[in-house]
Amino acid sequence: MARNRGKKALYEVMSKARIKPDSSKALEPLYPKRGDEAEPKAEKKPEVEKPKTSTQWWTKPRIVQFNLGRIEFSLPYQVMIAIVLGLILLVLIVYRLGQLSMVNRETAGQVEVTRNSAQMSTKIENNVGATQMPAESVPAGPQESRPVAPAVSAGNNVIVLAQYGARADLVPVQKHFAKYSIVAEIVLENGRYYLQTVNTYDNPAKVGTNGYETRQKIIKVGAAYKGQAPEGYETFAPNYFKDAYGKKVK
Repeated sequence: MARNRGKKALYEVMSKARIKPDSSKALEPLYPKRGDEAEPKAEKKPEVEKPKTSTQWWTKPRIVQFNLGRIEFSLPYQVMIAIVLGLILLVLIVYRLGQLSMVNRETAGQVEVTRNSAQMSTKIENNVGATQMPAESVPAGPQESRPVAPAVSAGNNVIVLAQYGARADLVPVQKHFAKYSIVAEIVLENGRYYLQTVNTYDNPAKVGTNGYETRQKIIKVGAAYKGQAPEGYETFAPNYFKDAYGKKVK
C-alpha cells in the first residue's frame, strides 16, 4: 500500500506544537523526581466562631463561698464598718428603752406607794375617830330610838363576835351591832384584834342563860350585815358571825 506522503501523522503535529525551550528560562520538569517532591503543606485548622457575648468571670471573691468544706465570708471593709456601727446603734437603742422602762416602773411604784399611804392614813383616821367615840354615843339602830344602857354584868364570859388582823375592818362591824344595842369593843391580843362584848354573861353555850340569848341575838343581827361592809373592807362572809363564841375573862 502506498504511503500518503502529503499528510502528516498526528503525533508529528503534536510534537511540533510543543513549546520550544527558551535558553533564558529554566524549564520545570513535567514530572518531579521522587527525591525533589514538595513537602505537604500544613492543614489549616478551621476558625472557631467567637460567641457574641463573652462569659463574665468573677474578678472579686464572693461574699459567701465554700472552700475545702469551710464557709468563708468576704466583705469589703466599708460594709464591715457599716455593720459594726449598726450593731452599736442597736445596743444603744435597747439600753435606752431599758432605762425608760425602769423609769416608768419606778414612777408606777411611787404612785402605788402614795395611793397605799393615802388609804392607810384614811383607815387610821377612821380608827382614831372610832376609838375616841364612846360606845354610848353610837347612833341608834332602826329598831331603837337611842341605845339602851348596858345591863349589869353577870357571869364571867364575854362573847367574841369576830377576830381579824386589821383593826380598821372591825370598826364597821362594831357600829353595825351598836345599832341593835349590842355594845362591843376591839381588843388586841397576841397580834390579832378581837371584837367582843363589853358586858359579861353566863356560859353562852348553855341553853337558858343570858349568854345563850345574847349569842342568838348576835347571830340574828350579824345576818343583816350582808352587803353592809364598806368597799375594800372585810365582809366576814359566809358565816356572818354565826361562829360567835364565849370566852372566860375571870
